[in-house]
Amino acid sequence: MALASQSKWALVGPGAIGLYYSALLIKSGVPLSIIARSDLVAMRENGILLRFLQYSGDDAEKLYLNSEFNVTPKQISADSNKVGFVDYILIAAKSTVNQNLLSSLDPLIKEGHTVLITLQNGLGNAEFFAQHFPRNPVLSGLCFVCVNRTAPAVVENYLLGRVEIGSFQDRWSECASSVVDVFNSAGIKTQLARSISAALWRKLCWNIPFNGLSIVCGGITTDRILNNPSRRARAARLMQEVRSVSTKAGYFISDDFIQSQFDVTESMGAYKPSSLIDFVSGRSVEVEAIWGEPLRRGMAMGIDMFELQDLYESLKKIV
Repeated sequence: MALASQSKWALVGPGAIGLYYSALLIKSGVPLSIIARSDLVAMRENGILLRFLQYSGDDAEKLYLNSEFNVTPKQISADSNKVGFVDYILIAAKSTVNQNLLSSLDPLIKEGHTVLITLQNGLGNAEFFAQHFPRNPVLSGLCFVCVNRTAPAVVENYLLGRVEIGSFQDRWSECASSVVDVFNSAGIKTQLARSISAALWRKLCWNIPFNGLSIVCGGITTDRILNNPSRRARAARLMQEVRSVSTKAGYFISDDFIQSQFDVTESMGAYKPSSLIDFVSGRSVEVEAIWGEPLRRGMAMGIDMFELQDLYESLKKIV
């Protein structure tokens, strides 16, 4: 299959992550269409605006604009039937709406040809799409990045980060490698995940504590988790539980990696995790994919996960 300018791409789920990576791909010359509803008018009028911001010195609250640019997607439509089948689909919607996405995905997918790339948090997403489209390659992209959608079709970036891409059950490594090349050509720091399951557990080391504690501790930014000894210690315990499950499943997570999660979070300043933004905005939070499914898998292995169980139960009461 041809890539980049020789192939057709589409985005389903134009939130912060989807819009951010789609804009970078479009800027590099990838012909990418977007299925949009709430952002439809704004995107047709102004395209996608990406703004790159940095924190000023030691002030975790003060941001300044480094650069920005606009891009225009190949096609913007609320109806995927008008786009037709494509070669690659980026799926960046919340996992809570996976079932509802199927009707939008069907017109975009050519059986046995179209590659599905899920850029979603938590566990179970690749399995879901592989079950519904068993003859199509399914890839997972794990996005270690700080971005927020601040207005319709406007995304702000606070940390460039990186992406890891692998294939469901590691069945389509050549396909995943080709997509990695396209992302890197677009200036997106991307690497091939030899084991996507290992990469998923590594990402949960950050998502489980920081997304969860930001909500249950009263709607706080990540710096307030780090700067409070008891919250920081709780985040560390949650990470250790995630590491225990990952290790039991055969995916080792090092001490250095655990420390790196705290180091990179320090550099984010007063960052609002995506789940906190969804919660404050009254949108659904991916409780099952990020906290529930990892907890169930850990308990099925016989691992005590008291911290995660407490966090999960607290989240279910709040969101």
